[in-house]
Amino acid sequence: MTVNQLIYKVSRPIGGLRLARFLARKHPRILMYHRISPHDEPGKIHVDQFRDQMRMIKRDFHPMNLTQLIEAHHSGTVPDHAVVVTFDDGYADFAEYAFPVLKEEGIPVTLFITTGFVNHDLWLWPDQVRYAIDKTARKGPVTLTGMDTSLDISSDRNQAWNAIADHCLTIPNDQKETLIANLFEQLDVARPAGPPPEYEGLNWLQVKSMVEEGLDIGSHSYSHPILTKLRQDALTTELELSRQLIREKLGVDAQVFCYPNGQPIDFNSEVKSAIQAAGYQVAVAAFPSRHPLADPWAINRYPANKLWDLFEKNLYGMTYLNNRNMA
Repeated sequence: MTVNQLIYKVSRPIGGLRLARFLARKHPRILMYHRISPHDEPGKIHVDQFRDQMRMIKRDFHPMNLTQLIEAHHSGTVPDHAVVVTFDDGYADFAEYAFPVLKEEGIPVTLFITTGFVNHDLWLWPDQVRYAIDKTARKGPVTLTGMDTSLDISSDRNQAWNAIADHCLTIPNDQKETLIANLFEQLDVARPAGPPPEYEGLNWLQVKSMVEEGLDIGSHSYSHPILTKLRQDALTTELELSRQLIREKLGVDAQVFCYPNGQPIDFNSEVKSAIQAAGYQVAVAAFPSRHPLADPWAINRYPANKLWDLFEKNLYGMTYLNNRNMA
């Protein structure tokens, strides 16, 4: 048990969460979600647990969307206990499960859409890797184009997915596409042109209807590539085309950009400059910091968590208070 876990376990029954909430009242918490499900599935939060999380935010915090938080930051009026709920990607389960709960509980939300996904031009590459691995009957080791090590897909599918996905994060977009095509070929799995139902995205009519009900929209790029792995012309297209589609389909002038993957290695000064040149006003990352609004081109977020203790520690401020080494 770590020191932080011990502090949480000992202090929680005697009011530790309330004390942390007070001490962290000036620290806005921006939470990052991806997928919600009515079933217990890897990588997804159960809709009942999500509802409980939203009720906790409603009861003890000041919920805002990201645009509202940024405006309050610029005017020096950020309220105490500010919490922002954000979702990435634009999966269909956002409309089916997440948004109804958010409406029911009166929680504002910001959704970052991968516009090529919502436009039904593509499906997300991590899902393609997962689909190929889950559907194969192939036994024994597989060596993929560009990867030095062979993978025994049948013995540990999750480990194989992690290894392939991690490698894809480090290579240029064209090499990633070659590797994924080779994966389907090697595993003898037919590659669907569009996402199967379990990986389906929202459509524009759904998004527009939710925008009319108060949904705050930002861009998550056009095709979800790692931006530092793109040529300058491809980077510009990813940023400008995504913003253009949001304007054309929704009548929204997107001000906020969300980095695909969003780790420090996934963006740099050149990418930040390109985002600014494309007309965005701020950008968000996928890791927390002690001062989440200090850099408008790398606003920080906490990953949402299905483990209740981690969720509480992030939400009430224990993570912020205990991690003095947090940047």
